[in-house]
Amino acid sequence: MACAVAAALAGCRAPPGPPPATPSVIEQVEGVRAGRTATITATAPVSPAEWESLRGLSGLRVLEIRSGAADDERARTILATLPDVERLVLRESPLTDAGFETLARLETLRDLNVPQAACTAAGVRVLAQLPGLRTLRLGGVRGSGTEVCEAVTALSGLRSLHLIDVPIGDAGLDVLARMDGLWNLYLDGAGVSDEAWSRYFGARPTVHVHVDQAHHDRDPGRHDH
Repeated sequence: MACAVAAALAGCRAPPGPPPATPSVIEQVEGVRAGRTATITATAPVSPAEWESLRGLSGLRVLEIRSGAADDERARTILATLPDVERLVLRESPLTDAGFETLARLETLRDLNVPQAACTAAGVRVLAQLPGLRTLRLGGVRGSGTEVCEAVTALSGLRSLHLIDVPIGDAGLDVLARMDGLWNLYLDGAGVSDEAWSRYFGARPTVHVHVDQAHHDRDPGRHDH
């Protein structure tokens, strides 16, 4: 009887078990060396030994450090030795301008996500050495928002830009309107007026825009639910 009632409610199926544990960084390094994967994802803080295990790792195309990146010196020392990285995610990363100079030497880099950096506009500008860079997600930049936008415009190949809590203001958005190759623009905490957005869409009517995690009302790709 109890099973019949349970079957009606849940089909008598056992509740799902816990999700499988994420392999350690060192286990994932072994997978890259064996050719089984080209991705390493770390969801817990990476130890010095785990960082060291990445040194010189060929075949690694996606590196996602999602919690507690290493200090600037260790991170840039290891990153400089990775020859094939195309996508790089460094959360809680304190990378300074010196760290960004290292990133600018990663010739294969296409997608960079550094939401908690510690660089200035000068660090952003050196990324112009990466003509293949297509997407940039960036937060924690120090200095004038307008200077940051000026630096971003030097990234000629960029197609998608996300600035997190960078107060670019109206002047900064006017600078970003110069980017004729941009497809997607995401701004959080930018402090931009409606008048500036009107100017932006007048100049770039086809750019897909999110403001503070929502579609802009004038976004040509906006969809209502």
